[in-house]
Amino acid sequence: MLENIKITNHELVIGLVGAVGSSLSPLTDIVQNLLEQQFNYQVEIIRVSKDILAEFYPYTQNGSAFDRIQHYMDKGNELRRDYQNDFLALQIVKQIYQRRQAWQQQHPKQDIQQRRVAYIVDSLKHEAEIQALRQIYGNGFFQLSLYEAKTARTHALVNKYGMSEDNAKILIERDEGEANSYGQHTSEAFHLADYFLKFEHNLNHLRESCLRFLKLIFKNPYITPTFNEFAAYMSFSASLRSADLSRQVGAVVARDETILAIGSNDVPKFRGGTYWPYFNEETGAVEDVANGRDYMRGYDVNTQEKQGIIQDLLGQIEHVIEREMPNERRASVKTEIENILRQSKIKNILEYGRVVHAEMDALLSCSRSNISTVGATLFVTTFPCHNCAKHILAAGIEKVVFVEPYPKSLALHLHDESITQRWEHSETDITHKLIFEPFVGVGARSFMNLFSLSLGVGEKLKRKDAFGHVLNWQASTATLRMPLHVLSYQDLEAKIMQVIAHKKPE
Repeated sequence: MLENIKITNHELVIGLVGAVGSSLSPLTDIVQNLLEQQFNYQVEIIRVSKDILAEFYPYTQNGSAFDRIQHYMDKGNELRRDYQNDFLALQIVKQIYQRRQAWQQQHPKQDIQQRRVAYIVDSLKHEAEIQALRQIYGNGFFQLSLYEAKTARTHALVNKYGMSEDNAKILIERDEGEANSYGQHTSEAFHLADYFLKFEHNLNHLRESCLRFLKLIFKNPYITPTFNEFAAYMSFSASLRSADLSRQVGAVVARDETILAIGSNDVPKFRGGTYWPYFNEETGAVEDVANGRDYMRGYDVNTQEKQGIIQDLLGQIEHVIEREMPNERRASVKTEIENILRQSKIKNILEYGRVVHAEMDALLSCSRSNISTVGATLFVTTFPCHNCAKHILAAGIEKVVFVEPYPKSLALHLHDESITQRWEHSETDITHKLIFEPFVGVGARSFMNLFSLSLGVGEKLKRKDAFGHVLNWQASTATLRMPLHVLSYQDLEAKIMQVIAHKKPE
């Protein structure tokens, strides 16, 4: 009966995420051209800076590109601070609504639900914006995250926009993640993607990646995961067993397209490995070992030790302040110094944590089973910290494939003679270095939905007809596997009540 009720349409919302200086404009053009030329879609581009921020706070000065970008960063932050972090997402929704209304007025005789239209949002800078758009548009919203090396982005800002390297560095560091909750949070938003892309000055490669993504969401049943996608998904699956109080990280060691070991960040236990919850035969409950994982102890040792360092420094500094400074200034100076210490690099200290990191857990799993890691590839959900990097080098790993960037890591800086990113050196150089490269492909959050024939959200896929022949998939007529629902569940219930009221069993 549901087939007789129009509950879906052909609208699609694609949000782009990329750090400042990334090639988001070429990406927008590629996705637009593919949708228009191959998938018979109309495309509406929503540029957050031009269509939203400039409407609230137009940049009227005759300043530099650096000043203009800073201006829009500042104003975006102000809007999130004053009207909550999802404010810009709601303005994007307003843009989509108004454009849909305008189309309906121009085409009053056409069925809006039959219109094939995609809205591309360039670009999103905060995880709350993505969460809001997913909540509103559900499975009709897809996030594309574009990774581009920091050196390439710096080069683009300097040469394309004419700013100094120092100013480019200021923008890049600010964009990665500001300390306040309402600021630029690109690093936190990046890893939420449905599909990950990278740009290495080859637009053809970027175009092919975008085409594969579109084929997947438009029900091409013959696309299966690459090994990298499978291994990355396995690393994500491994991360889910972590009970760490800060974040869940997973890792996979692989060689010759075979998985050798998995690991996650958690507290190590006697005789190797990390703690698992266990089934209590007496009570029937699934429990954790008493005093084992950090949450069972009730606190994070690393956080407490960092607080202790700050308090120790403050105590020593206070003696000097008490001795050398007038009474009326002491309180304000102490407060200022404490704030400086809490925002200093002390907050990045990792060494006091009880957990073994996911990369180390995977490597140690290999060592316990006498599996060589020389020449292997490590897949990890987060860019390795500098502490893990030295052990990854020592283990003989040849390549690290990461999903989420980790700006705090000093791995590339501390081991620049042994670690590289492919596009920053010649092929001759990288044969003698450990390669760190970003993951490309379907993100873990959409792995099941896009690759399973029957278990994902959306329509069940078929690969053959009743006679055993493969089906002829055509991009120009293909429909979305997970179309947008135009009715709320309450509206749908009301429609169903109307239908079944006239269809009572005899």
